[in-house]
Amino acid sequence: MMKNFFHISALILLYLLFTAKSCDDREQADKIHEQVGIAKTRDSIISVFSPDSLSMASLRAFETAAMIRLSDFNDYLAILGDTSIDKSFRDEARKMIKNLFISENSVLELKDPDDPGRREVPVRQLMAGSGASAMFGAIIPDSTGVKQSLQRTGDSIYTGTLSYVYVPAGKHTVKHQNRMLGTGITGFVVTKHEKKFGAETLMVWDVFLGNAE
Repeated sequence: MMKNFFHISALILLYLLFTAKSCDDREQADKIHEQVGIAKTRDSIISVFSPDSLSMASLRAFETAAMIRLSDFNDYLAILGDTSIDKSFRDEARKMIKNLFISENSVLELKDPDDPGRREVPVRQLMAGSGASAMFGAIIPDSTGVKQSLQRTGDSIYTGTLSYVYVPAGKHTVKHQNRMLGTGITGFVVTKHEKKFGAETLMVWDVFLGNAE
């Protein structure tokens, strides 16, 4: 009886040992599988967002993204210039505008219908505060287009130009709207910059409004 007891106990002990090892193996396999998945994701990101040069399809996609960013800029600028909105929201809009542009020193080139010449308005000045809307006005939705397609101008930079139509501030009356429209131009840049993906930092292509310095 005692002999059978020890025999059964030994079998149970062996079972527990093998089961523990099996669990360890599964955990190890899960970790390896996870690492392989992360590596595949990283490789996919590199192949899509970090190639040495961009295809024509990628350039067209970035041009579309730049037009969307210009629309976002118009929305954030409206928030920044609205003094009835809480200051915290206006401060956040200012930060978002800064993130849209390659540099605060970038300029918007404007042609006001009342002025035959063109004037340059620095983004830094538009970000200054509530006077922004008085200086600029509002871009007409769907008026943005690519004036100059993206061209490679350096090892890791492509540059282009967007054009748009805007209603100068204080000239929003329906009666005069058609003849009060102004035109604007802004550069945009596609370049590589650092971006974090989990624990890694990769150099990826991204688009920004403004002029390359």
